Amino acid sequence: MRLIKLFRNTSRTIQGIVALVCLGLYFLSSHILEKSYLLSKFPVPYFEQQTSFDAVKMKEWYAFMIEQDTFGIYLKTQFIDFAFIAAVILAGFTFWTFVANLHPKGSFFEKYGKKLAFALPIAAAFDILENIVSFLMIANPTNFNDVIIFPYSTFAVLKFTFWTLGLMGLLVSLISLPIIYTQKSLKKHN
Repeated sequence: MRLIKLFRNTSRTIQGIVALVCLGLYFLSSHILEKSYLLSKFPVPYFEQQTSFDAVKMKEWYAFMIEQDTFGIYLKTQFIDFAFIAAVILAGFTFWTFVANLHPKGSFFEKYGKKLAFALPIAAAFDILENIVSFLMIANPTNFNDVIIFPYSTFAVLKFTFWTLGLMGLLVSLISLPIIYTQKSLKKHN
């Protein structure tokens, strides 16, 4: 909480620099994660895999990677995902807070933007839970208990829900910035 308060009370310049560094880490970790996922030869896109709610398909996909001798790469990808998750938390919180602070003090977008700054960290928390469940499946890839797929996919859906909320909130906040400042400028000239 002290770090959150400290970051929120620093200058916009410092917030912008920190947010850009964190965004850089996010894009770097995302690139590494995507590359590793592709090297694992997982037969479907990760969104489809994570939200399938289908244990039979998951076991087939795991069997395919075992057959291709890339299951070890997939396991490594799960660990890389934790670095990506950390980057999501940092980039999400810092960039959203920075954008919220670009809005006038006390405005709707400043207040709610600071709340939306937690959307991606919450998404990341569900990603962590999803990964924990995935390790249970990976421990016995072709014979895990079918019930495990339900919390796995549920955590994935919740992750993508908070991810979408955060991104949509950011988009609306960014679009509103020039509108708000144009209206403010027009009021000064009238």
